[in-house]
Amino acid sequence: MMNDMNSPPAGSKEDSNSMESPYSEGEAEGLEDIVPADDAISDEPATAQPPAAGPQEEIEFRVSDKVVVLSDPTSAEAEAIAAVRTHLLAHHVRAGRRGLALCAPNSKSGSTFMSVNLAVSLARAGIKTLLIDADMRSPSIHKMIVPSREVPALRDCLANVDVNYGDIIQEEVLPSLSIIYAGRSSTRAQELLSGQRFKSLLDLCMREFEVTIIDTPASNSNADGRRIASVVRYCIIVARKDKTYVSDVSTLIEEMKSDKVNVIGTVLNEF
Repeated sequence: MMNDMNSPPAGSKEDSNSMESPYSEGEAEGLEDIVPADDAISDEPATAQPPAAGPQEEIEFRVSDKVVVLSDPTSAEAEAIAAVRTHLLAHHVRAGRRGLALCAPNSKSGSTFMSVNLAVSLARAGIKTLLIDADMRSPSIHKMIVPSREVPALRDCLANVDVNYGDIIQEEVLPSLSIIYAGRSSTRAQELLSGQRFKSLLDLCMREFEVTIIDTPASNSNADGRRIASVVRYCIIVARKDKTYVSDVSTLIEEMKSDKVNVIGTVLNEF
Protein backbone atom coordinates (compact mmCIF):
# COMPACT_ATOMS: atom_id res chain seq x y z
CA MET A 1 0.00 0.00 0.00
CA MET A 2 1.11 3.59 -0.42
CA ASN A 3 2.39 5.29 2.69
CA ASP A 4 0.23 7.99 4.26
CA MET A 5 -2.97 6.84 2.58
CA ASN A 6 -5.66 4.28 3.29
CA SER A 7 -5.65 2.65 -0.13
CA PRO A 8 -5.64 -1.08 -0.80
CA PRO A 9 -2.39 -2.56 -2.10
CA ALA A 10 -1.68 -2.43 -5.80
CA GLY A 11 -1.80 -5.63 -7.83
CA SER A 12 1.15 -7.63 -8.94
CA LYS A 13 2.05 -9.54 -12.03
CA GLU A 14 5.35 -10.49 -13.50
CA ASP A 15 6.97 -7.59 -15.35
CA SER A 16 6.99 -9.59 -18.56
CA ASN A 17 4.68 -12.02 -20.25
CA SER A 18 4.69 -14.50 -23.04
CA MET A 19 3.55 -12.13 -25.77
CA GLU A 20 6.02 -12.03 -28.61
CA SER A 21 8.21 -8.93 -28.68
CA PRO A 22 8.94 -7.15 -31.96
CA TYR A 23 12.46 -6.47 -30.76
CA SER A 24 15.32 -8.71 -31.87
CA GLU A 25 17.82 -9.99 -29.36
CA GLY A 26 21.46 -8.97 -29.14
CA GLU A 27 23.53 -6.26 -27.60
CA ALA A 28 24.34 -4.33 -30.79
CA GLU A 29 24.68 -0.67 -29.99
CA GLY A 30 23.47 0.65 -33.32
CA LEU A 31 23.21 -0.02 -36.97
CA GLU A 32 26.03 1.26 -39.16
CA ASP A 33 25.07 3.63 -41.92
CA ILE A 34 25.41 2.02 -45.32
CA VAL A 35 27.30 4.46 -47.54
CA PRO A 36 26.96 3.75 -51.26
CA ALA A 37 30.11 3.66 -53.33
CA ASP A 38 30.69 6.33 -55.96
CA ASP A 39 28.90 5.58 -59.20
CA ALA A 40 31.28 3.86 -61.59
CA ILE A 41 31.67 5.25 -65.09
CA SER A 42 30.19 2.75 -67.50
CA ASP A 43 29.29 2.55 -71.14
CA GLU A 44 26.27 0.40 -70.31
CA PRO A 45 22.95 2.10 -70.88
CA ALA A 46 21.30 3.43 -67.76
CA THR A 47 18.56 1.31 -66.29
CA ALA A 48 15.41 2.61 -64.73
CA GLN A 49 15.59 3.04 -60.97
CA PRO A 50 12.94 1.40 -58.80
CA PRO A 51 10.42 3.76 -57.26
CA ALA A 52 11.26 5.19 -53.87
CA ALA A 53 9.90 3.24 -50.95
CA GLY A 54 6.70 4.61 -49.53
CA PRO A 55 6.13 5.49 -45.88
CA GLN A 56 6.26 2.72 -43.31
CA GLU A 57 3.03 1.07 -42.36
CA GLU A 58 1.08 2.61 -39.54
CA ILE A 59 2.00 1.27 -36.13
CA GLU A 60 -0.63 -0.65 -34.22
CA PHE A 61 -0.50 -1.58 -30.55
CA ARG A 62 -1.74 -4.69 -28.75
CA VAL A 63 -2.44 -4.48 -25.05
CA SER A 64 -1.60 -7.41 -22.78
CA ASP A 65 -4.06 -8.77 -20.24
CA LYS A 66 -1.53 -7.70 -17.62
CA VAL A 67 -2.81 -4.16 -18.11
CA VAL A 68 -5.53 -4.94 -15.60
CA VAL A 69 -7.04 -1.46 -15.56
CA LEU A 70 -8.23 -2.28 -19.09
CA SER A 71 -8.59 -6.08 -19.08
CA ASP A 72 -10.30 -6.36 -15.69
CA PRO A 73 -11.23 -2.87 -14.44
CA THR A 74 -13.40 -4.16 -11.58
CA SER A 75 -10.69 -6.41 -10.11
CA ALA A 76 -9.10 -5.73 -6.74
CA GLU A 77 -5.83 -4.96 -8.51
CA ALA A 78 -7.40 -2.32 -10.74
CA GLU A 79 -9.25 -0.77 -7.80
CA ALA A 80 -6.02 -0.55 -5.82
CA ILE A 81 -4.24 1.15 -8.71
CA ALA A 82 -7.14 3.60 -9.01
CA ALA A 83 -6.65 4.46 -5.34
CA VAL A 84 -2.96 5.17 -5.97
CA ARG A 85 -3.99 7.35 -8.93
CA THR A 86 -6.37 9.33 -6.71
CA HIS A 87 -3.58 9.95 -4.21
CA LEU A 88 -1.22 11.13 -6.96
CA LEU A 89 -3.79 13.46 -8.46
CA ALA A 90 -4.54 15.03 -5.10
CA HIS A 91 -1.02 15.29 -3.69
CA HIS A 92 1.37 15.21 -6.64
CA VAL A 93 -0.02 16.16 -10.05
CA ARG A 94 -2.23 19.01 -8.86
CA ALA A 95 0.69 20.39 -6.86
CA GLY A 96 2.45 20.98 -10.17
CA ARG A 97 4.81 17.99 -9.97
CA ARG A 98 4.96 16.47 -13.43
CA GLY A 99 7.46 13.63 -13.17
CA LEU A 100 7.52 10.41 -11.15
CA ALA A 101 10.02 7.54 -11.23
CA LEU A 102 8.93 4.10 -10.08
CA CYS A 103 11.88 2.39 -8.42
CA ALA A 104 12.28 -1.07 -6.93
CA PRO A 105 14.92 -2.81 -4.80
CA ASN A 106 14.86 -5.97 -6.94
CA SER A 107 13.65 -7.22 -10.30
CA LYS A 108 10.72 -9.20 -8.87
CA SER A 109 9.05 -6.22 -7.21
CA GLY A 110 6.67 -5.52 -10.09
CA SER A 111 7.66 -1.97 -11.00
CA THR A 112 6.87 -2.41 -14.70
CA PHE A 113 3.42 -3.80 -13.91
CA MET A 114 2.78 -0.82 -11.65
CA SER A 115 4.25 1.74 -14.07
CA VAL A 116 2.14 0.62 -17.02
CA ASN A 117 -1.10 0.24 -15.11
CA LEU A 118 -0.68 3.53 -13.27
CA ALA A 119 0.07 5.40 -16.51
CA VAL A 120 -2.96 3.87 -18.26
CA SER A 121 -5.13 4.64 -15.23
CA LEU A 122 -4.05 8.30 -15.28
CA ALA A 123 -4.73 8.50 -19.01
CA ARG A 124 -8.21 7.03 -18.51
CA ALA A 125 -8.86 9.87 -16.08
CA GLY A 126 -8.14 12.35 -18.87
CA ILE A 127 -4.61 13.23 -17.73
CA LYS A 128 -2.19 13.76 -20.61
CA THR A 129 0.33 11.08 -19.66
CA LEU A 130 3.71 9.93 -20.98
CA LEU A 131 5.09 6.51 -20.04
CA ILE A 132 8.85 6.01 -20.43
CA ASP A 133 10.64 2.67 -20.29
CA ALA A 134 14.03 3.75 -18.93
CA ASP A 135 15.16 0.21 -18.17
CA MET A 136 17.62 -0.16 -21.02
CA ARG A 137 19.16 -3.27 -19.48
CA SER A 138 16.04 -5.43 -19.50
CA PRO A 139 13.17 -3.48 -21.11
CA SER A 140 9.65 -4.84 -20.56
CA ILE A 141 7.01 -2.25 -21.38
CA HIS A 142 6.96 -3.36 -25.03
CA LYS A 143 5.73 -6.75 -23.77
CA MET A 144 2.69 -5.20 -22.09
CA ILE A 145 1.78 -2.66 -24.77
CA VAL A 146 3.16 -4.27 -27.91
CA PRO A 147 3.98 -2.23 -31.04
CA SER A 148 3.44 -3.96 -34.38
CA ARG A 149 7.00 -3.16 -35.45
CA GLU A 150 10.20 -1.81 -33.98
CA VAL A 151 10.07 1.93 -33.37
CA PRO A 152 12.65 4.65 -32.60
CA ALA A 153 13.39 4.33 -28.92
CA LEU A 154 15.11 5.91 -25.92
CA ARG A 155 18.42 4.19 -26.57
CA ASP A 156 18.48 5.47 -30.15
CA CYS A 157 17.91 9.05 -29.04
CA LEU A 158 20.51 9.03 -26.26
CA ALA A 159 23.16 7.35 -28.40
CA ASN A 160 22.60 9.39 -31.57
CA VAL A 161 22.19 13.17 -31.56
CA ASP A 162 20.64 12.94 -35.04
CA VAL A 163 17.54 11.28 -33.53
CA ASN A 164 15.20 14.02 -32.40
CA TYR A 165 13.38 13.82 -29.09
CA GLY A 166 10.02 13.94 -30.81
CA ASP A 167 10.90 11.00 -33.05
CA ILE A 168 10.85 8.54 -30.14
CA ILE A 169 7.50 9.55 -28.62
CA GLN A 170 4.69 7.25 -29.75
CA GLU A 171 1.75 9.60 -29.40
CA GLU A 172 -1.78 8.57 -28.47
CA VAL A 173 -1.02 4.88 -28.14
CA LEU A 174 -4.20 4.95 -26.08
CA PRO A 175 -6.37 8.03 -25.53
CA SER A 176 -4.27 10.56 -23.54
CA LEU A 177 -1.36 8.08 -23.30
CA SER A 178 1.95 8.36 -25.15
CA ILE A 179 4.94 6.04 -24.75
CA ILE A 180 8.71 6.13 -25.14
CA TYR A 181 10.00 2.57 -25.46
CA ALA A 182 13.49 1.66 -24.25
CA GLY A 183 14.52 -0.14 -27.44
CA ARG A 184 17.04 -2.95 -27.52
CA SER A 185 19.01 -3.63 -24.36
CA SER A 186 22.27 -1.73 -24.00
CA THR A 187 25.53 -2.36 -22.17
CA ARG A 188 26.03 1.44 -22.09
CA ALA A 189 22.86 2.17 -20.13
CA GLN A 190 24.52 3.98 -17.22
CA GLU A 191 26.67 6.08 -19.54
CA LEU A 192 23.67 7.11 -21.65
CA LEU A 193 21.47 7.93 -18.66
CA SER A 194 24.22 10.02 -17.06
CA GLY A 195 24.52 12.35 -20.03
CA GLN A 196 22.97 15.79 -20.39
CA ARG A 197 20.86 14.59 -23.28
CA PHE A 198 18.77 12.39 -20.98
CA LYS A 199 18.12 15.26 -18.59
CA SER A 200 17.15 17.54 -21.47
CA LEU A 201 14.74 14.93 -22.77
CA LEU A 202 13.03 14.54 -19.38
CA ASP A 203 12.80 18.32 -18.95
CA LEU A 204 11.05 18.54 -22.32
CA CYS A 205 8.67 15.68 -21.50
CA MET A 206 7.70 17.16 -18.16
CA ARG A 207 6.86 20.45 -19.88
CA GLU A 208 4.78 18.83 -22.62
CA PHE A 209 2.83 16.29 -20.55
CA GLU A 210 0.77 16.68 -17.41
CA VAL A 211 2.52 13.70 -15.86
CA THR A 212 5.48 11.56 -16.94
CA ILE A 213 5.81 8.07 -15.44
CA ILE A 214 9.26 6.48 -15.72
CA ASP A 215 9.90 2.77 -15.19
CA THR A 216 13.41 2.10 -13.89
CA PRO A 217 15.64 -0.98 -13.50
CA ALA A 218 16.04 -2.72 -10.16
CA SER A 219 18.36 -0.85 -7.82
CA ASN A 220 20.10 -3.90 -6.36
CA SER A 221 22.03 -4.53 -9.58
CA ASN A 222 22.92 -1.04 -10.82
CA ALA A 223 22.57 2.68 -10.07
CA ASP A 224 20.37 3.54 -13.08
CA GLY A 225 17.23 3.94 -10.99
CA ARG A 226 18.91 6.38 -8.61
CA ARG A 227 20.20 8.41 -11.56
CA ILE A 228 16.74 8.60 -13.15
CA ALA A 229 15.05 9.50 -9.87
CA SER A 230 17.62 12.24 -9.19
CA VAL A 231 16.67 13.89 -12.49
CA VAL A 232 12.91 13.59 -11.90
CA ARG A 233 13.29 14.41 -8.15
CA TYR A 234 10.23 12.38 -7.11
CA CYS A 235 9.81 8.63 -6.84
CA ILE A 236 7.62 5.82 -5.54
CA ILE A 237 9.25 2.68 -4.15
CA VAL A 238 7.62 -0.53 -5.38
CA ALA A 239 7.96 -3.70 -3.28
CA ARG A 240 6.35 -7.12 -3.47
CA LYS A 241 5.15 -9.45 -0.77
CA ASP A 242 7.47 -12.42 -0.17
CA LYS A 243 9.89 -11.13 -2.82
CA THR A 244 11.29 -7.91 -1.33
CA TYR A 245 13.11 -7.52 1.99
CA VAL A 246 12.07 -4.64 4.25
CA SER A 247 15.75 -3.85 4.81
CA ASP A 248 16.26 -3.43 1.06
CA VAL A 249 13.35 -0.99 0.89
CA SER A 250 14.77 1.00 3.82
CA THR A 251 18.20 1.09 2.21
CA LEU A 252 16.78 2.31 -1.10
CA ILE A 253 14.78 5.05 0.62
CA GLU A 254 17.91 6.26 2.41
CA GLU A 255 19.86 6.25 -0.85
CA MET A 256 17.15 8.28 -2.55
CA LYS A 257 17.11 10.80 0.28
CA SER A 258 20.89 11.15 0.06
CA ASP A 259 20.43 11.94 -3.63
CA LYS A 260 17.85 14.62 -2.67
CA VAL A 261 15.00 12.61 -4.19
CA ASN A 262 11.55 12.99 -2.61
CA VAL A 263 10.11 9.55 -1.87
CA ILE A 264 6.39 10.28 -1.96
CA GLY A 265 5.30 6.79 -0.93
CA THR A 266 5.67 3.06 -1.29
CA VAL A 267 3.48 0.51 -3.02
CA LEU A 268 3.26 -3.09 -1.84
CA ASN A 269 2.27 -5.66 -4.43
CA GLU A 270 0.76 -8.67 -2.69
CA PHE A 271 -1.77 -10.21 -5.07
